Formats: sequence, C-alpha cells, structure tokens
Amino acid sequence: MKTKECMNGLIMTTGNTWATAGLAFTTFRELDIVDIANHVVGSFEALGHRVTSQHIISEHRALITTAQLELYLTAEEDVSLSALALRMPTYLSVAIASKDEKRTSTFSRDSALARSLQKLHEELAPDYVKWIDTDVVLSASDFAGALGLTIDEKRPAGKVVPRRVTPNKALPDIEETNDMLQQRITDQDPAIFDHAAAPDRLRKVFTENWVDPDILATEAAADKLAREKEDIERAAPLRLSAWFLSFAVALFALPLGIMLLILNCAKGENLRLASQTAALTGTFIGLQTFGSTAQAMTALQSIIG
Repeated sequence: MKTKECMNGLIMTTGNTWATAGLAFTTFRELDIVDIANHVVGSFEALGHRVTSQHIISEHRALITTAQLELYLTAEEDVSLSALALRMPTYLSVAIASKDEKRTSTFSRDSALARSLQKLHEELAPDYVKWIDTDVVLSASDFAGALGLTIDEKRPAGKVVPRRVTPNKALPDIEETNDMLQQRITDQDPAIFDHAAAPDRLRKVFTENWVDPDILATEAAADKLAREKEDIERAAPLRLSAWFLSFAVALFALPLGIMLLILNCAKGENLRLASQTAALTGTFIGLQTFGSTAQAMTALQSIIG
C-alpha cells in the first residue's frame, strides 16, 4: 500500500483520495483530542455510519474509522494558511478518505466531513473554517450563517486581516463560495449530482437525521446475505437430507429437481427450501392424480378475482 507523510508527521495511505479541511484559532487553544474525537464519532453516528474504531494516537492526533471511511484529527501549532496574512497559533486539521471508493461515493465522504466540521464548529467555536479541499477560509460568522446557526458574539476573537490576492480584490462572499463548492463537488461526482438535483442534495448534507442512501442499500444487502446464510445447513445429516429431497423432487418434477441440485452446489444445502419444494411438488402430484388440478386452479382464480 502506498503511503505519504503529511505535514505533521502522520502517515496516511494514498491508495484513495483524501479530502482535507480544518478549524483555525487566532489565539492559542489547548485542544483536547479525546473530546474532539468523541464529537466526531457522534456526528458520524448521527449520519447513520457505524464507527468501528477510535484510536488516540497521541495527545495531538486521533484516528476514527467506520465501515466505509477513515478520518484523521491533528492539532497543530503555528500554521500558515494561504488565505490569511497571519499564522494561526492553533489549527485543527481534519482529513478523510473512503476505504473503498467504488462502494462509497465522494458525496458520502464529503457529507461526513461537512457534518464533522459543523459539530466541531459548535463545540470549539473557532475563528476560521478552512473548507474542504480549497484555499477558501470562512470566518466563524460566515460559516455559521451558511448553516443557519448562531454564534456567541461575546466570545473573544483575535483580529486577523485576510491576505488579498490583488490590492483591490477581496475574498469571495459566502454566496460565491457556495456556488463554487457546489460546482466542484458536481464535477467530481457527476453520477450522483446533476443540474436539477444538486441544490437539494447539497442541502441534505446539513439536514437532521439524514442518512446516506448508499449506506442503507449496503446494510440491506448485508442483511439479505446474512438471512440466506442462516438457512444453509452445516451438519452432515441435514446436508445429506437436503440432497435426498432434491433427488426425490427430480424424480417427479425434473426441472425443479435440477434447480435444487444447482442451488445446493452453488450456495449450499438449504433443507428448508428443499422441504418446501418437495411439499408443493407432492401437493400438485396428488391433485393431478385425483383429477383435481383444474378444479383447484379454477377455485384459486375465483379467489384472486
């Protein structure tokens, strides 16, 4: 597995695409990495993700993993951001990646990161928020306004003058930033976003109790597979019984018997399925023997209407 070392010394795998963001503080803050990791776990669980592990690597680093994602938290000091003129005394870096990009969409990954930023913004009250994979840095008030939140105006905040690209051009306002971010996500994941659905899907990132449809589909498929495995026999006598019933069905109804034999070879011996098939086969053979098949079909048709 290919790896790279990030600016703080933490080793990350480069097999997948990493999305990065962060919270900047204009004054020194003693960040509790354990408490911060617990907040991120809560935001993941609110989205429907199942957190599989939470590792506190050091007093400044933490790793959180789910069935689909892995996220690194790193508390740094004296960090320079291209959009700000002054260096930040304290900076919380957040990096996230999908374990399997074929099964987890870019939208799902960015949604989890956005909700984590929202939760950490509420708990830590940073001065600036560096948005996902861009050089755009939003002030706390702009970020809160975009989410419809309110911030504590009594909280002391340092004064930092944004660095301007040109002498007469300021950083884009929040509406321009939102349009740019929405277009960036759309371009990266066109299979999910389109021109009509993109605004609604983007708003769902911050909707309470929203769960990614991909997660629901994955869990449903896993539940179906688990139920199928429960019916597969492991004991030798039961497996042998399933084969005997399959051969018996083949003697009276060859197509059904062949189907059962193929299922036994492909998925394993399912005694319940073989028993039900044998019972139905015997029922129809009995009806045919006494000439009652036509009457039974007529009665069934009358019931169904």
